[in-house]
Amino acid sequence: MTSLRVMAGYDGSVAAGAAIDAAAALLPRAQAWITHLWMPPFADDALRRRLWHGTRRVDEFVEAVEREGGAEADRLAATGVTLARAAGWDAEPLVERGYGGEGVQLAELAEKLEPDALVVGSRGLGGARAVLGSVSDMVVHYATQPVLVVPYPMFAAERQALADGPIVVGWDGSPGSRRALAAAGQLFAGRRIMLAAVQDSELPQPAPPGYQEYTVPPAAGLPAGRAVAEALARQGVEHRAAAVVVGSRGRSAIREILLGSVAMATLHHVSRPVLVVPHRAGEGGAMIGADRIEVTTLPARTVVGRRETVAMADLAGFFGRTIPLVAAEFQRHGITPAGPATAVYTNEVHQIFQVTVGFPVDGEPPDIGGLTAEHLPAGRVVRAEHVGPYRTLPSMYAALSAWFADHARVPPSRMWEEYLVGPGTVDESEYRTRVVYPLG
Repeated sequence: MTSLRVMAGYDGSVAAGAAIDAAAALLPRAQAWITHLWMPPFADDALRRRLWHGTRRVDEFVEAVEREGGAEADRLAATGVTLARAAGWDAEPLVERGYGGEGVQLAELAEKLEPDALVVGSRGLGGARAVLGSVSDMVVHYATQPVLVVPYPMFAAERQALADGPIVVGWDGSPGSRRALAAAGQLFAGRRIMLAAVQDSELPQPAPPGYQEYTVPPAAGLPAGRAVAEALARQGVEHRAAAVVVGSRGRSAIREILLGSVAMATLHHVSRPVLVVPHRAGEGGAMIGADRIEVTTLPARTVVGRRETVAMADLAGFFGRTIPLVAAEFQRHGITPAGPATAVYTNEVHQIFQVTVGFPVDGEPPDIGGLTAEHLPAGRVVRAEHVGPYRTLPSMYAALSAWFADHARVPPSRMWEEYLVGPGTVDESEYRTRVVYPLG
């Protein structure tokens, strides 16, 4: 799979350097733009005092400030690149001249470059000290890409969790939480992902396959956004989480920015890195990373295979012993498969499925003892193709689940996977798996 591309804001501060170090632990081996915004007055106080020689030479002073300020900006960006490369990123500098509003300008620059994530540091001002004008707040509110906000300072235990801790995703079954889960699965591939459902009522939709929900009560006596943030913070501590992920509804009214937003409350009250996924992330059908969702029309097909009731944890073993058995039966009866190995799933309840694993056939299905025929009707489907190992498939399911939520649909109880490449024929990083949901 292709490596991640990140854009990291760097202003030369200790907090910005710590953000790069933490983000590199969470998103290893990424390609990175280390971005420094060259803001007025274009040089620090000490340089300006040295350059000032009186009002009669003001034109020379302005020219010198521009020259020395530009050199200082290049030096700072180079320092950030050195830090990023030492942390394992393939980094290059990006210096941009600005005129104020760093948060908005970083968000606009990220919209042009389209990184998989935008990284910023935060000095951890919470509660009454958190102001609307902070750079990290403005980046979050205006960015169209997921934003990873790294607080400073972090405790030693919080830094240690960056290497291998799980990812906690705030979950309520909404389109925003489904986009957050899809982004988490793509950015933190291979990490254990936990869904923290902070509510007592029934969720509008169940979690996608491969994920487990942990229902936690909200903190009592607090506004809604703050109560959810405190509950997510407790989950982060209890499970030694590397990061917390939340969805955002986008640009909010000022009152919600300051008081009510779950995303903003999480940023201000969770002492671990927080990934905020905006409502615009992944629009137009594109998924974060290498996957893409499409709607198309397929002809009717029949899959012949072995059918069993299998728990999610036992699927790999079931496939490993079943696919060779079905292939042997096809060979014994002189039947040529009409396509790749396919698994048809129906009637999922609490991560337990009725699964038929086999191969598609042309014409009437053969009558083979012990095998079952699954008839897949013609019609419109939504599907996505995933490149990579099977352990990263849940990220694609999360993205498809978000697609259904965005289109006000409920995923059908019957769907299938097609194993286009793999297992065993190539390295697992090159596996290609297609997931298909009929639209009826």
